[in-house]
Amino acid sequence: MSAPDDLKSEDAALVAEARKGNSGAFERLIAKYEKSIFNIALYKSRNYFDAEDLAQDIFLAAYKALPSLRCAENFSSWLFGIAYNRCHKWFQRERTKVVKFDELRERAAREMRIQSRQARELPPRPSEEADSGPAELLRRVPPEIREVLKLKYLEGLSYQEIESRLGMNSNRIDYLIRKGKQLLRLRATREEHV
Repeated sequence: MSAPDDLKSEDAALVAEARKGNSGAFERLIAKYEKSIFNIALYKSRNYFDAEDLAQDIFLAAYKALPSLRCAENFSSWLFGIAYNRCHKWFQRERTKVVKFDELRERAAREMRIQSRQARELPPRPSEEADSGPAELLRRVPPEIREVLKLKYLEGLSYQEIESRLGMNSNRIDYLIRKGKQLLRLRATREEHV
């Protein structure tokens, strides 16, 4: 018997045990393939945290679908098929989110241009002049950015604490902080020149 056949037989034995309810057998399958599955997820997501989530999702899906596996010797091919399908679906969802985010950003930019035009046309009321400090600037940024900036700078939370509180990954948090600082600088500069 060749080495690949030995691996297939080992997989088949572990699958048979896992089907009987032996969780340790499935854990051994996870240990055997976790690096490969993680690498597939990382290649598709380009983000360590998303890749971890995807890998867990892939193994969970495989465990649930284990009874439908026809040929236990083909476990690795079957598992990689699940991985590619799950990653593809994830990528499609994320791409849709990016498109929606871009649409929202364009709409917000249009609204900011309209507000800016209106602000230039109308003289400011006395109450607006008195309330142009940092709190007012913060109120004018989009809610998602405002929430992240408040947690980071007003509450002094770390990225990891913000991640757990808001359920978003550190790359997104970093982007929102940078975008928020950029918006605040732009608005503060505008107000200085008015």
